[in-house]
Amino acid sequence: MNKDELRAEREKRVDTAVALQEGDRVPFVPKMSGFYMYGYGISFYDAMKDARNMEPGFRNFMREYEPDAVNIGGIYSMDALEALGTNYLRWPGPTHGLSLDSSFQHLDETYLQDEEYEEFIQDPTHTTITKLLPRKHKNLKGLSRLYLREVYDAGFFADLSVFSDPEVQDALQALMEAGKASRERAAQMEKVRSWIGEEGFSTYCQGTFFIPFDAFADSIRGIIRTTMDIIEFPDELERAVNKITEMNVERLVKIYKSRGAKRIFMPLHCGVDEFMSVANYEKYYWPCLRKCIMTVIEHGMTPVCFCEGNYNTRLDTLCDVPKGKVVYMFEKVDLKRVKDTVGKVACICGTLPNALLAFGTADQVIEETKRQLDILAPQGGFIMDCSLMLDNAKHENMHAWKEATLKYGQY
Repeated sequence: MNKDELRAEREKRVDTAVALQEGDRVPFVPKMSGFYMYGYGISFYDAMKDARNMEPGFRNFMREYEPDAVNIGGIYSMDALEALGTNYLRWPGPTHGLSLDSSFQHLDETYLQDEEYEEFIQDPTHTTITKLLPRKHKNLKGLSRLYLREVYDAGFFADLSVFSDPEVQDALQALMEAGKASRERAAQMEKVRSWIGEEGFSTYCQGTFFIPFDAFADSIRGIIRTTMDIIEFPDELERAVNKITEMNVERLVKIYKSRGAKRIFMPLHCGVDEFMSVANYEKYYWPCLRKCIMTVIEHGMTPVCFCEGNYNTRLDTLCDVPKGKVVYMFEKVDLKRVKDTVGKVACICGTLPNALLAFGTADQVIEETKRQLDILAPQGGFIMDCSLMLDNAKHENMHAWKEATLKYGQY
């Protein structure tokens, strides 16, 4: 077969699993991230400076392991971060004194204070521009001088004088530089997608969507603070999440649809068993998650929900979705129970431990692969994947995993 035919065959294999049917075999679609670099002698620094530096890693991985779809993984533009003076991330290189092979790191901070909850709920845009962005990016401190609420009357012309302020102009210049870097990064990522197509593969997901609860926790209130707010500020938290849902979900989904996306990746950071009770999950987390899932489906795309951490107490709740329209990735879950519950309505993906691929033996990888296939593969609806975004692994273990999937995952 030529590469176009191979791509179509692989895509059909994935589609069949998503639809809860048996194809010729279980698809092999590992969640890759730093492995494209670490596995092929490319520094994370070079990857963040220019996505085109990852070309040898992508090409060698695809030729060596022939996945049924390619997970690109998300890597920030270093030039954009440095232009903004971003302070809620750390990245490799001289700016933070991290080795060139270090990954980027998210820092959990609280950017919206307790007393600012109501202000955010009433006007999220103004609060974000004038308070949150200056706190998260040191080169945007000038935005705190703006007042953008009453720009609809003649007072707008008097308020224009603020744009002559040097700090405001510095902030605008930083945004322009970051915008240029982001545009260049987008062009580089188009090159990445071209390489994938040239090798006869398609991308697994064509966009990433953070559900409102996680977006609020990740970028505004902080994950630790947000989970505490379930007890300390329950009404404010619910209203804030609902506000973000109301403002953004439909718009973001339409953007991805207009770009021709087929599957949307939705990482779920805060829904783990340890962070909240089942009752609180169903009150604060599931409503906005289900809204996102249903909106993606209604626009003809497939949500790929990555259930990070332990997810054993959420399985019955996750079943409240249309049959054969959702993919749930799992990191840690009871395999038999997830097959007996979620597996009846949605495709299951993930669960092979990253630690096993990095530190185990090939024989251990083969045995675990067989065990998971025995439980999750029957009657279809399973995609072989690892437990987390994969950075480090032994090549001999990766080969053992792929070969065991092909050998024991036949229907």
